[in-house]
Amino acid sequence: MDEFGTIRPLVGPPIVVGYDGSAASDAAARWAAGTAERLGRRVRMIHVMPWPVIRSTSGASLLAGREVLERAAERLLEKACRRLRSGYPEVAIEAEVTIGDLVPSLLRAGAGAAMLVLGSRGLGEVRELTEGSVTTHVATHATGPVVVVPAGWSPRPGDVVVGVDGSAHGRNAIGFAFRFAEEAGESVRAVLAWHDPQSTGPGDMRFPVTDPDALEEDSAAVLGEAVAGQAVDHPDVKTTEKLVHGIAATVLVDESRDASLLVVGSHGRGRLRGLLLGSVSRAVLHHAACPIAVVR
Repeated sequence: MDEFGTIRPLVGPPIVVGYDGSAASDAAARWAAGTAERLGRRVRMIHVMPWPVIRSTSGASLLAGREVLERAAERLLEKACRRLRSGYPEVAIEAEVTIGDLVPSLLRAGAGAAMLVLGSRGLGEVRELTEGSVTTHVATHATGPVVVVPAGWSPRPGDVVVGVDGSAHGRNAIGFAFRFAEEAGESVRAVLAWHDPQSTGPGDMRFPVTDPDALEEDSAAVLGEAVAGQAVDHPDVKTTEKLVHGIAATVLVDESRDASLLVVGSHGRGRLRGLLLGSVSRAVLHHAACPIAVVR
């Protein structure tokens, strides 16, 4: 609904939420519904149920109470949708139970979606930082934006913060950040973290000559160029550029403390890298204080 009380028509693909009943997935559902309300989108709630299979001593596999498990999953989704519709009555909310392996099912559900939203924990994860975490796998392999919402999230004002690194994935992240901010009526804070090349262990390569002033100047040019390109297409989005000397993960987590959304590319590159899933992006995914969008 706009300022005149007119309900905006639903446009574009839905916002898909992976839901499992955990506190984190509840937070993800609330974020998705609030975002859908502002952007004029619909929400599609997905609960992935594993194949109900048991194995006998002879090695045979049997379906174990599939109908019972499906009904329980449907009740779980129905309860969650009732809460969402009560809090966001203008948002169209759909629900679906699907059976299959978790990560492939989420990736299929998110294909073609405006974004795929997950809680930072839950979805079968029992450890916060693991090589095989669901959020890491989905964020790495999804074809579209993946938003990960902390379990303790609650709505708050703030900029859309985007990490800049000069890579192709980074440019896609900047584009997403500006489009999102324009639709949501928010501001963008573009942040580039730079630091001196240095050895991190025996045998590591180190530049023979390091000129911090040249590195800072080069980084500032990358940041300015990235923002200038978007300012032309999104002139109404208020933008702040921020160049910070420091390690990317630390800088971006700090910036997330007063942000409404943190946006990063799924991979970085070269000397200006820092957004590579499996290293910095993994740390940001698990430690950001606000929802984080990972964009390919």
